[in-house]
Amino acid sequence: MQQQTKKNIAIIGGGIMGVTLAYKLAQQGMQIEVYERGDNLGGLAGYMSFDGVRMDRFYHTILSSDTMMQSLMDESGVSDKRHFTATKQGFYDKGKLYDFNTPVDFMLFPPLNLIQRFRLGLQVIYSQFESDWRKMDTVPVDKWLLKVSGRGAYEKVWKPLLRAKFDTTAESVPATYIWSRLRRMMGTRKGVTSKEMMCYLENGYYTVIEGLARKCEAMGVKFHLNTPIEEIVIENGVATGIKLTGNTLPFDAVISTLASPILGAIVPQANAAFRAKLNKQQYLGVMCPMLILKKQLVPYYVVNITDESIPFTAVVETTNLIDPKYVKDYHIVYLPKYLAPDSPIATWSPEQVKTEWMKHFRQMFPNFDERDIVAFIDQRAKYVEPIRPMNTLDDIPEIKTPVERLYMGNTVMIYPDLGNGEAVTRFALKVVDQVIADAPKWAVQSPQSAVQTAIT
Repeated sequence: MQQQTKKNIAIIGGGIMGVTLAYKLAQQGMQIEVYERGDNLGGLAGYMSFDGVRMDRFYHTILSSDTMMQSLMDESGVSDKRHFTATKQGFYDKGKLYDFNTPVDFMLFPPLNLIQRFRLGLQVIYSQFESDWRKMDTVPVDKWLLKVSGRGAYEKVWKPLLRAKFDTTAESVPATYIWSRLRRMMGTRKGVTSKEMMCYLENGYYTVIEGLARKCEAMGVKFHLNTPIEEIVIENGVATGIKLTGNTLPFDAVISTLASPILGAIVPQANAAFRAKLNKQQYLGVMCPMLILKKQLVPYYVVNITDESIPFTAVVETTNLIDPKYVKDYHIVYLPKYLAPDSPIATWSPEQVKTEWMKHFRQMFPNFDERDIVAFIDQRAKYVEPIRPMNTLDDIPEIKTPVERLYMGNTVMIYPDLGNGEAVTRFALKVVDQVIADAPKWAVQSPQSAVQTAIT
């Protein structure tokens, strides 16, 4: 890279998007500083420590078909900590657990009759032949599913899945969400048994972030933890730096990976239309308590729940993917519920969550010995899944914002892909391409902005 294109860039947010951006831009010779308000990198992909073991705060899926994630593991030097496993999923219906994995399971699924099972399988096949996601964006998800699957399969299978993912906002969801999920998951099926192949990393999802961060630091990237940004400095329509704890630090460009409303709050000098677009974006939150157990609960990685009276919408036992020996032989179960912005559950105390969750846990598993529960840990997050109603594509912001030299990349922008590590890191490459293309054209900073303040 020629010297004149080397620029100083601030990246706001140290999640997997921010760290991937730092890594790829540093490879291009850019001088990068990453600002993260938390005490560790990772964001939603961060970790917690329990009994000296690092565990994922939230569960994450890495599929065998996630080529970008696999590549980052290789490049970051952590591929020796990667393991592939064939996982299973089940359904909980009327007090019983059922396998729900192979085509044979589909055809023998007891809650559905023969015709309903056939139509369910047809939906999976049909999704593989539909390639126009913009068409999917104009079709309500329930209408699309009912057309192929029929009412029976919709009520028993798809409706619980929609409730699990979108809470009370499911009625406005376009067909793209289920379409994207089916296409992604089918990419992991191997052989005649159609087993689902996933992978995990020893010491959790954070392992790949940690490995990338080491590579970044070797290239001169600086990471600033516990450093919230007060404001992105904008002068005459140009992002010229950042402000934190009263100090202004000049940069040639700023890239935000923050949730849209958080970004909207720190660009007071941006034009009103841009701020309004950022601030109107709504997100689903999540309530995701962790149960740490002494023994296995179920043989499934995920159990989908059809009973709408149960507040959590799945049982995710990650130690049916992760070998328990990497987590001190504990068994880790997540009991998630996605929350609409106005959900009263978001205001519940940890004690109230535990009381309500455990009441229904006992209902599902009446023979489970509660003495095998080591801990119940309340985990929650506010900005998890962007809500993207039908026909709102114009509300999705561009990488290159209306503020010159201010760029953004977040999960709002990866649509129609799902909010997973593969889609997020792939989108990071698009941001990198835009920044690299623009960098030679950036104007030289004004003299008053050129004094670099040393703050590390």
